[in-house]
Amino acid sequence: MFLTRKRFFNASDSELFFLSWPIFIELFLRVVIGNINVWMISHYSEPAVASVGAANQLLYLAVFVYGFITVGTQIIIAQLIGAKKRKEIQEVINTALFGSLGIGLLISLVFILFSPMLLRFMNLDMELIEIGKGYLQVYGGSLFISAITAVIIAVLRTHSFTKPALLVPMTASILAVIGNYFALYQPFGLPNFGVTGLGFASVFGNTIGLIIAFVLLKKHIGFSIRSLRPQKISLPILKSILAYGLPSSGETLSYQGAQIVVTMIVASLGSSVLIAKSYITAISQFVYLVAASLSQGNQIIVGRNVGAGEFDRASKRGMRTVIIGMIVSLAICLLTFVFIEPIMHIFTTNDEIITIAREVFLVEIILETARAVNMILVGALNASGDVKFPLICSLIVLWAVSLPFSYALAIVAHWGLVGVWIAYAIDEAIRGVLMIRRWRSGIWQSKAVIHKEEPVE
Repeated sequence: MFLTRKRFFNASDSELFFLSWPIFIELFLRVVIGNINVWMISHYSEPAVASVGAANQLLYLAVFVYGFITVGTQIIIAQLIGAKKRKEIQEVINTALFGSLGIGLLISLVFILFSPMLLRFMNLDMELIEIGKGYLQVYGGSLFISAITAVIIAVLRTHSFTKPALLVPMTASILAVIGNYFALYQPFGLPNFGVTGLGFASVFGNTIGLIIAFVLLKKHIGFSIRSLRPQKISLPILKSILAYGLPSSGETLSYQGAQIVVTMIVASLGSSVLIAKSYITAISQFVYLVAASLSQGNQIIVGRNVGAGEFDRASKRGMRTVIIGMIVSLAICLLTFVFIEPIMHIFTTNDEIITIAREVFLVEIILETARAVNMILVGALNASGDVKFPLICSLIVLWAVSLPFSYALAIVAHWGLVGVWIAYAIDEAIRGVLMIRRWRSGIWQSKAVIHKEEPVE
């Protein structure tokens, strides 16, 4: 057994695990905190679970709207490091931070002005809109803070400072949970701030996180907040960030946009099904944590290899990570399915909701194994600069296959939430096959953003 394990995990995997495990811890904490929030809200009010769950779909979508700055920055910096052109990185950071501030402020303004309208668009009834509108205005109105923080974390990770970067979301999440307790449970005779109080708790946590992020940026990268200069914004760099960030972030944005439509479909099935979706989504986040963290670690390595012109190493690294991700995801899915009833009892005792969850998590086994392939290879393709192909595949498969199947299976065939999950699985499987074919074709090798300079003889 020792020899087999040693033969499977080689020396090249150590860098992957070194970069990925702090990212895993960060994502794990985010999901734990998210599930604690769901648990706290469920004990406060089950309609609040549905309302906050729908509001969070809009917030997740917004994260990926400004996320193109983060993704584009990470692609460019990783390849600059691989090409040994570190002097250009300071200018990239300055441009990216101002870019994230600009787009973040626009998004924040939209949530401040249009939150009730956005919730109505989600097909929620008036009770749920009244519960969630304050939360969405407060949290959404602060997203410019999250946009800046995301860029700083990406810069730290790309320089291999994944462990220090962990401190930012960890602190923000813990402070948010403490704030949630004060908002919902009135300790020390405090007034009940309700669901809106959850938004203020998140804003407080994220603000402290941003302060820590700037401290770490100065300590590890040597870039201070006082180094920010509007006149040093580079239009060519901003153009590169947009050129590579928009399509690569657009793939995830397309997915989140589709989730909005799916939530509208599920909302038409009744509040019990919408509540079940909130619980199931919270639990399923644990399942793909490993694949998500491996994807981000793999993306950093592939970006550096591409920047250095080491395409063979990048190709092998990508496929090895896919195999590891699929094996781990399958194992976690099987365990989750076996223990789904006691897991669901943490959130609810409603037998109808638990029955729905048991059926859905049987489909989840196929879904998450395929999703691991997509997460890892889409990240790898983006890191190489091949950003348009994943976006095109996402747009076609999601909107021409996944959504029509979701409606047909959930509404027309009366399969409910299980039908939605089957549509998800079909979508992930089709895109997984397309991503494998693209990676093996080697076309991505000609898409590099930064090219290593050849030494002068």
